[in-house]
Amino acid sequence: MAQDPKYDLPTYTPTARGLHWLVALLIFVQLPVGFYMSYRGNDMPSVDANGKPTVGVWDALTNFLYSSHKLIGLTVLALVLLRLIYRLTRGAPRSDPSVPPPLTGLSHLVHWALYLLLIAVPVLGYLAISYGDYLDVFNFRLPMLTVKNEDMSKEIFEWHETGAILIIGFVALHIVAAIYHRFIRKDRVVERMIPKRVA
Repeated sequence: MAQDPKYDLPTYTPTARGLHWLVALLIFVQLPVGFYMSYRGNDMPSVDANGKPTVGVWDALTNFLYSSHKLIGLTVLALVLLRLIYRLTRGAPRSDPSVPPPLTGLSHLVHWALYLLLIAVPVLGYLAISYGDYLDVFNFRLPMLTVKNEDMSKEIFEWHETGAILIIGFVALHIVAAIYHRFIRKDRVVERMIPKRVA
């Protein structure tokens, strides 16, 4: 149902909007980089020095992708923590009163699940590279937080990948919800994050 465009609905602050869109941009870069680097380093068909078929290509591009993935992951973690602190201390604008409570509740569930995943997945990634001692990032070595344990590293990498897949699912749900609100319900939920320009 279309809503009166003049009813008052507070929007997120410029800081909150900026953090939201910066994290979104990094996630849209990070996920493809992560899956491609994993494929390239572990599954891509190749040949060894003797010309025999093998899998995995470890070259300058692969190293660049892994270093980039680690750096972006740490950046995402820092920004999400900053955004969470900002949200907890400054609050958020009230929900659109035209949206049924069950939809509002589902929206909150998705948002908090994304917060959790966007913190947990980078933390798991860091633990995995720490256990595996894969801490080089563009010739800079990150602090090692654990003793070396390859088996633990592999297991945590699996959790890390599972978390990344869950992020994809929740982000897709988030996007579908935004489209639903904007073009089907035609309410003003999306405006809270993307306010109209003032002429």
